Amino acid sequence: MKVGLLTSYLREMIDSDDVLRDVWVEGEISSYAVPGSGHAYFTIKDDRSILSCIMWRSARTRQRYQPLVGDHVVIHGSVTIYEAQGKYQLSADVVHPAGAGVIQLRLEQLRQQLEAEGLFDPSRKRPLPAFPTRIGVVTSSTGAVWHDIQQVIGRRYPLVELVLAPAIVQGEQGPNSIIQALTALQEVRVVSLIILARGGGSAEDLACFNDERVARAIFSSPLPVVSAVGHETDTTIADYVADIRAPTPSAAAEMAVPDIVDLAVEIHSLHARANRAVSADVRAHRADLVHVQHRLAHVSPVMQLGQVRSDLAASIVHLRLLTDRRLERLYHDLDRTSSILGALNPHAMLSRGFAFIEDGASGIPIRGIKSLKRGNTIRATFADGYADAQTTNIVGSDSSTR
Repeated sequence: MKVGLLTSYLREMIDSDDVLRDVWVEGEISSYAVPGSGHAYFTIKDDRSILSCIMWRSARTRQRYQPLVGDHVVIHGSVTIYEAQGKYQLSADVVHPAGAGVIQLRLEQLRQQLEAEGLFDPSRKRPLPAFPTRIGVVTSSTGAVWHDIQQVIGRRYPLVELVLAPAIVQGEQGPNSIIQALTALQEVRVVSLIILARGGGSAEDLACFNDERVARAIFSSPLPVVSAVGHETDTTIADYVADIRAPTPSAAAEMAVPDIVDLAVEIHSLHARANRAVSADVRAHRADLVHVQHRLAHVSPVMQLGQVRSDLAASIVHLRLLTDRRLERLYHDLDRTSSILGALNPHAMLSRGFAFIEDGASGIPIRGIKSLKRGNTIRATFADGYADAQTTNIVGSDSSTR
């Protein structure tokens, strides 16, 4: 068997071992280095052995505690084999000072896991509505917290309505009860935001707010969530996931609503500003009006009315002159046209002794003897009537007879 094949076989065995994939190791930091890659390479030791460790950059940047050489620590991770050198090492994801309890270590591990998944990402946190109409409160119905929130909001902003979703906030039943209360408020959708609150207590009392299920329920909430758990010095996983973390339940109530006194002052200030703005506009428009009045005085129609009337009278005289000249030309043209039409009028010619000859049967005008034959009936129309006749002799201009 070749070296590489043996090393691969050992790596597969270690990777498939459930114990080695989830191991806690305690020891003293004997070397620690972070090169440009951002990964941490270090070793821990005890009185019997030395163990090489690596923490990838993504995990190292989530560490709140950064170890130093000589620190006594507890490390969580998985055992792996670095095949290129044929040595085993611990791939660490959590480093914590030794002496911390198992609960605290697992809590830190959960915090880093959820942070890596993006549950704490500031970019996803939503602002609270400026003027909420209803606020849902998830807390114990019998504790002082519910009374404190009612008192603060009633004093600061009595216009808002509070909706209590009672929940068990400690003990084994706490996580499921909190999740059910959050879900009930989200399904009804009658509230603008949710306050998740409880008073102070021991780490065991606040444990349900460090529960992964509660954290994911807050993360999936379509409504903004304010976390107000314990005292100001207490910090839970719920605080990291919530859109806003309040140091106390009373502080959460103050964050959730505006102060009606401040609003009254602001409204008064806005009213005064509006009055000043309107007054300034009125003054400006009055000044513009005076300026326009001065300009109109110089171009007043009353002052120009005499000139306009004079110009109008002159225009009327000129128009009448043009009209008379035009009518005179039209009358002259009419007389000339009448003379021409009179000369061309057939009746005028008939009155001078001429006659209009047409075929007696068809009424077609006869323009020459070529259209006639002996025996044709013709009609001669005179100025005062007509006479029918029959051709008996047809003589042309060349003296030919037909």
